[in-house]
Amino acid sequence: MRLKLLHFTLICLLFKFTALGQIKYIKTASGKIIDTVTYNKLKVDKIDKFKSAAFPLKVKVVILDNFKEIKRTKDSVIYTYSWEQKNRIRATVQRNNGFDPDNYIDKVFPVSSLVTLDNKPITINDLKGKPTLINFWFANCKPCIEEMPVLNKIKEQFKDRVNFVAITYETKEKVLDFLKKHNYTFTQIAGARKFIDKLKINSYPVNVFLDKNGIAKEIENGIPYEMNDKEEAIMGDGKNFIEILEELIHQ
Repeated sequence: MRLKLLHFTLICLLFKFTALGQIKYIKTASGKIIDTVTYNKLKVDKIDKFKSAAFPLKVKVVILDNFKEIKRTKDSVIYTYSWEQKNRIRATVQRNNGFDPDNYIDKVFPVSSLVTLDNKPITINDLKGKPTLINFWFANCKPCIEEMPVLNKIKEQFKDRVNFVAITYETKEKVLDFLKKHNYTFTQIAGARKFIDKLKINSYPVNVFLDKNGIAKEIENGIPYEMNDKEEAIMGDGKNFIEILEELIHQ
């Protein structure tokens, strides 16, 4: 589990050292004035709560500080603050004897001999000409199911400017039954066990972003979760996925 703490460290140094030697204080949302040690503890507690809410998923957490000076005296400065969370909760990617994104980035993604639910063959050549988002999922994968409504919205936003393909090892019959209960608008490919095993994907979901030439440019796990006001992990809005696709469209 990794935490990006560089920004956090820089903020601590900002509080500790100033040209005038003034003491830094923080005003909380409740109006309480606290010192920087207490503030830093609040931030660590926030990160810990997020990790606890997300267990047993792998968590990547970044909290950015946004400070605004509200009062300055000869000896002290008081700030208000807001936090911007940059969080990703994802299933653990098995890199040892498993799927390693580094093996595919900046290479033509090996899509071949796949068939859609309506029996239409798809190869990498069929995907060239515009960016592609490939989602790997399976029927009992909770994060997979939770991100599908967001993926549908992304597909609706980009329409025919992007190829949207979903691939699973589940049988055609099981996928058809699944789609009766869950609305998932991607082009569906079922029964792709050999293809998935060749990629060594064993953790889901996986989302692969291809450029207009079929080259893998980004590989992500699920859409990042976010924390709500109740300190609960909820599905995010897919903003980072949208940004990736926008960039690929304009390349």
